[in-house]
Amino acid sequence: MSNHWTLEDLYMGVVKSWWVLAATVVAFVGVGAAAWVILPQTYTATAQHTVEPITVLASGSSFNTVNMETERLVATSASVLERAASALDDASVDALRESTVVQVPRGSQVLTFEVTTPSPERSAEWVNAVASAYGETRSDNARRVVDQTTTALTDSVERLQALTDSQSPGSDSRQATQLQLDALSQELAQLEAASFYPGSLVTPASPPTDSNRPGVPVFVAGGLFLGLMAGGIAALLATRARSGPARAYRRDPRHTPVAEVDEPGAGSEGDPPSRRRGHDTTPVASPATAMSEMDVSFERTPVLARRLRD
Repeated sequence: MSNHWTLEDLYMGVVKSWWVLAATVVAFVGVGAAAWVILPQTYTATAQHTVEPITVLASGSSFNTVNMETERLVATSASVLERAASALDDASVDALRESTVVQVPRGSQVLTFEVTTPSPERSAEWVNAVASAYGETRSDNARRVVDQTTTALTDSVERLQALTDSQSPGSDSRQATQLQLDALSQELAQLEAASFYPGSLVTPASPPTDSNRPGVPVFVAGGLFLGLMAGGIAALLATRARSGPARAYRRDPRHTPVAEVDEPGAGSEGDPPSRRRGHDTTPVASPATAMSEMDVSFERTPVLARRLRD
């Protein structure tokens, strides 16, 4: 008996239990539709904020570069999220941290804020609040640095001014002190006049119209595909269970043709085809023919026949 499974065997196995396949497909399509209904909808709103270098003159150095990776981490820091949460009525710091993602487009000085919530209006409101809070926090940090530096320079200028007044006019020490005082005064004036622009919210978010959940055709198509696969296997197993393990999916050997192979040296050209192929051509005698042959044998052996009659 052949143990090979052919396409015809598989097809017949599925056809014999087609109702199992149909029921499985319907069940999986229903599960896909139910998953679409149960899966919650979420909406992602996006806002973009530029990051401009803030020039702060401190000890004769200027900082004109921006580390975007550092700014990306600052954008989701506790200070930024606390400022955003205080501007919102229905948001907490933890909720903002879980729903906010900040990305940096390659080769740019722009921060992309993304907030995902179940409501499109809430997503847009939250992302604008976080982006605005980032700009405000960056401005406050720059202002704090400027104020600290200005205070330190002012104290240094006052001390040098007092030292200059205490020194004798025309002395070398007074001239050296006066040079230091002039340099610090010029630096202080530049610092007070320096403008710092942290950037702006160039692309405010608007409520998104499309949700992140795929449409129902995607879920139905997925259920149909999985149902066909699982249903085909279930139909084959059902056919095997009904037919028995020894007969399922196996071709009937009576329908398998036997190849007739000519054996070398078997017969000659004058022999019948069956004898040339090596088959046994001895006919099976019927009962009447057998009795006739026995009578002929009795006639050929009269002595034996006579003894049998006696």
